[in-house]
Amino acid sequence: MTQDEQTRGEPDDEVARAIMEHKQAERKQAYARRRAHRRSRTQAGERCAALLDGSALLGGVRTAACYVSMGTEISTMPLLALFAQRGVRTLVPRLGSGAQIGWTAIGAGELRTLRHAEKPAHGTLRPDEPRGPVLEASALGACDVIVLPALRVDRHGARLGRGGGWYDRALAWRRAGVPLVAVCWPWEFADEPVPELAHDVPVSAVLTPERLEVL
Repeated sequence: MTQDEQTRGEPDDEVARAIMEHKQAERKQAYARRRAHRRSRTQAGERCAALLDGSALLGGVRTAACYVSMGTEISTMPLLALFAQRGVRTLVPRLGSGAQIGWTAIGAGELRTLRHAEKPAHGTLRPDEPRGPVLEASALGACDVIVLPALRVDRHGARLGRGGGWYDRALAWRRAGVPLVAVCWPWEFADEPVPELAHDVPVSAVLTPERLEVL
């Protein structure tokens, strides 16, 4: 264990391994339930966009970050369209390779391309990405709200992500106090605690097709 890990209060290797195995088991369960679910991803995304549009979270927002949905995720095309309609500069992830973090600002043309190419329910392992210039990880510091994916979220904001740790690294560049909004299906916002490690970043709001809750 490194000195940094001790400072952050990371558990020992055996405990950390158990937490990671628990997380992976929960991911498998989440994907299985999503695959069995027949609701429209686009309609669900439209309801999410309407809820966010009517909330105070977008008040004064000039720059936002939002992921591009893939696979069994609720479509974020309506959210990206909402930001465009409101004149909000929007950054989407550029995953790069390995731990590389980057962003690209999208406009109406890129949004149309992403919507046309959005993956079907079975998906692939990577989301579609625009072809514009790649901004560095520090670009996230300009964002006034950040929308990110979740497989499950608990009442304290602990979030189960896809497992790559990309957002945990990316969020190190956010400004303090900027809302972090996790998007998930209604049953994935649960009372049961989400397994977490010290480096996991909690979210401050949860957005489902049924409600938006600030934590």
